Amino acid sequence: METEQLYNDLKPLLFSLAYRMMGSVMDAEDIVQEAFITLQNAQSDEVLNIKAYMCKIVTNSCINRLKSASRQRETYLGPWLPEPYATNGDSKDPLNNYISKETLSTAYLLLLQQLSTMERVVFLLREVFQYPFNEIAEMVDKSSGNCRQIFYRAKRSIGDISDKNIPSKTNTGPMVEQFVQALVTGNMDRLLNILTSETVLFTDGGGKAKAAIRPIVGQDLITRYFTAIRPEVPQNFTCDILEINGYPGIVLKVMDYIFAVITFQIMDDRISNIYILMNPDKLLHFNRI
Repeated sequence: METEQLYNDLKPLLFSLAYRMMGSVMDAEDIVQEAFITLQNAQSDEVLNIKAYMCKIVTNSCINRLKSASRQRETYLGPWLPEPYATNGDSKDPLNNYISKETLSTAYLLLLQQLSTMERVVFLLREVFQYPFNEIAEMVDKSSGNCRQIFYRAKRSIGDISDKNIPSKTNTGPMVEQFVQALVTGNMDRLLNILTSETVLFTDGGGKAKAAIRPIVGQDLITRYFTAIRPEVPQNFTCDILEINGYPGIVLKVMDYIFAVITFQIMDDRISNIYILMNPDKLLHFNRI
């Protein structure tokens, strides 16, 4: 098969796997590009199953990068959040054919971070991409029985996604719109009806943008936080509601420059978690569009 056709056929799968593994759009793109370069340099008679071969290359690249990333994560300033990804249901989107909304949300990507690297890759290949254990075993160089044990251990660790009370976009949209109105008008009382005493705000500035270095808990403290930082936000900022990681999210920008992306976890018709990404390094892919 021609390389261009292979690229078009396999990129959605490979990018989706790498992004969920890494939580980074930029890393996922690099890993996929490197995988195709490796394929070009390989002897064609050595590759019997190209899809499995490419998944194995991507998996190994992710594992190697995550080893380095884990050391960097130990010194990361404040909460770490995955890079947001604008999905928008575009038919050309590389995640379109592999998008399981609940397994793409910020909350779920963070849940995956609780797993070891091997648990994460086996869990994703089985749970999200529905690979049989014998094919997963070939990709990760382990026995089928071992992969089965790793999968069930990972599943016990993070639970069943069906138990997470995933909201529909219909229920999410109005709350996100109310959140936008609070940001735009500065009337933070609007947040009181959509937050709870247990709502948690996570802000990721990575030491490169001003952000809280610890999670903020409860509607009172969260509204105080937004009230305190409101004067520091550029007066000419705008808020756009976009589909981010499969659900309505907020993009904050000045002119065409995006300086923050906000995503949410919603449970029981209230916002349970707010995730604000302000680290400019993690927004490069937004600002290059």
